[in-house]
Amino acid sequence: MTAAAPHLTIRPASIDDLPVIATRIRYWADRRVLLPVETTDLTAVLPAFRALTTRGSTDLLAFGSLRRYSPGLAEIRSLVVADGHRGRGLGRRLVGHLLEEAAGTGVRRVFVLTRSPGLFERLGFTAVPRETLPEKVYADCSRCQRRTLCDEAALVKDLS
Repeated sequence: MTAAAPHLTIRPASIDDLPVIATRIRYWADRRVLLPVETTDLTAVLPAFRALTTRGSTDLLAFGSLRRYSPGLAEIRSLVVADGHRGRGLGRRLVGHLLEEAAGTGVRRVFVLTRSPGLFERLGFTAVPRETLPEKVYADCSRCQRRTLCDEAALVKDLS
């Protein structure tokens, strides 16, 4: 982490963050890195998003969300680090925060579906077959436009 790390803060995303979150998700979805999310859907799940900023600034350096499927299972979703800020440990810091938040609410297992598994593997996530996550397959994968050609890796981390 850089020397500026103490000046970073992670907070719940606000409605004021919605345009930036929607724009960045759309940008990465157009490049097939993230799955697209409609702005109306983002509004509904905004309380699950966390924003990493510099203390005293509203600029989003990174954001991501934690979706709970059951009391013991959650997914890290829509993790984005802003251009010009990658490689500085911001994604690692935000994932760590989301894992702590999950553990603090009793979640025992967190998973991610990603086209960039390296970060998650470095954080102790382990690759598993997507079919071992029936909650995700039923809730999202079965309705996804890419379901028959999915190239995302499924990884899990046990917190207990």
